Amino acid sequence: MTTDVARFLGFAFANADVLVEVDGRGMIGFAAGALHSLLGLREEEVLGQSLDMLIAPCDRGLVRRLLHTIGANMRLEPRAVTLHSGLTGVRAMLSGYRLGRSPNVQLTLTRAGSAVPASMLARDQETGLLDAETFQMKLGERFGLDVQMGAPKLTLLKIADFGEVKSRLGPDLTMRLLAEVGALLRLHATDDTMATRLGEDRFGVVHGAGVNGATLAAEITASGAQLDPQGPRLRADNLTLDMEPPGLSAEDAGRVLMFTVKSFAEDAVSFDVATMHDAVRMLVDQTVSRVTTLRSTLSDDRLRLQFQPIVSLATRGLHHYEALARFPGGAPGPTIAFAEQLGIVHDVDLLVCEKALELLAAARGDPSLQIAVNMSAASLGSDLFVASFQRLVARDPTLRSRLLVEITESTGLSDLPRAARILEEFRRSGHRICLDDFGAGAASFPYIQALPVDFVKIDGSYVKRLGGSPRDDAILRAMVGLCREVRVQVIAEMVETGDQAAQLAAWGFELAQGYFFGRPADAPDYQPPNPAAAVARRRAAQDGRRPA
Repeated sequence: MTTDVARFLGFAFANADVLVEVDGRGMIGFAAGALHSLLGLREEEVLGQSLDMLIAPCDRGLVRRLLHTIGANMRLEPRAVTLHSGLTGVRAMLSGYRLGRSPNVQLTLTRAGSAVPASMLARDQETGLLDAETFQMKLGERFGLDVQMGAPKLTLLKIADFGEVKSRLGPDLTMRLLAEVGALLRLHATDDTMATRLGEDRFGVVHGAGVNGATLAAEITASGAQLDPQGPRLRADNLTLDMEPPGLSAEDAGRVLMFTVKSFAEDAVSFDVATMHDAVRMLVDQTVSRVTTLRSTLSDDRLRLQFQPIVSLATRGLHHYEALARFPGGAPGPTIAFAEQLGIVHDVDLLVCEKALELLAAARGDPSLQIAVNMSAASLGSDLFVASFQRLVARDPTLRSRLLVEITESTGLSDLPRAARILEEFRRSGHRICLDDFGAGAASFPYIQALPVDFVKIDGSYVKRLGGSPRDDAILRAMVGLCREVRVQVIAEMVETGDQAAQLAAWGFELAQGYFFGRPADAPDYQPPNPAAAVARRRAAQDGRRPA
């Protein structure tokens, strides 16, 4: 049997575009197939050259590590790599086999079709890893869906004092170190979309239970020692997390995981506590505790509502109430913000809607009672929440005209055309729509342009500065003028004095909300303000005594 025939028999298991054999140093000793059509190279041009010439820079470290892992009579499982072809690159599946004790490895390269989604994902050029945003997107898609992963874990790693490491190694060796880190993590990841560079000095990888985070950190340390044998020992901190922390549902476990990764990527974890391990572990434990507490609050029906009146500035008559969520043991703002960050705000919003509808149903004898419920932009962005809300209000369609929807934009609306369609559906079914905190965010004016709303609530910070300067007053008048031009009613919030109410009415504000008209109360019970009593209360507060 000739040598060439033996080689081709070795490749008989594969249906490949290119066949390559490399020696223990990664040098090409044999090549055949569609090299020219795939990469524009002839067979004689690659013989005796390093395999690196066929592989794009971002994947060279990975391929080198893969070759080092193949033992005798072992098969290299297919991996997606990018081949080096001019400016564009070609995605291919790399497979291989080492026959017996031979130092040579037989490789196959098969052009990848559209079935390899990783080819279109954004990658860090220095490591070949997914960038942080893309990794978080893929992790969100993956979590809880693949039950065949075998108790996967997430390891977060951070190279300590990376600025000093870069300065000591210099640009070329730093690039080699990062390539080694990227190759290591991609090699051990459950697939090529589950390893990422989360920041300049930090990384993440989802792997099986057989991979140890401390071992990964030790390999990074060893890579640093090889590149700089005489220098200080490079240190890589690590923490391995269960993908499903005990005591949480799979859905909430995924939310905790995503929150942790995002905080780690954004450098929002304080490492002053001790080590990275302690700091991230503390973040995870605190997050799990807060999720558990919030879940028990919702399931045990300990969320309650308070109601604050919104009144007509012209008549001082009641227009409607805003339902405000109240949680045991803390201010509502941080809890709502946390629920938005974790993706639990949908459940909060739905429970508030349910409680408000129960109150409206119980007050059928008072059709003038109308309640506005807050709906987070995150909730509006969820198809599941929208469907759940519509099923909830469909139980008693007669209540829709008495339930107003107030959109809070703290998390932002990413798809305005979609939001506009949903809000228009709400309006057609009888709900009126209010846009909260107008003027507080950069997106306020695009929102009022794109969204079908009936009311706009001017952010209270503008009302607090009323009369403070001609500039502030001019901005406030301009905002109310704009809203009136587009035929949207305007609500002023945080109105605390009669003088403020009178000035706002003179400028065209139609509705107002604030302590002057009533504080949040456990039940809807609006009493029009008594100007004399209000003056007495204000003077008493200034004198430090209680009014008679």
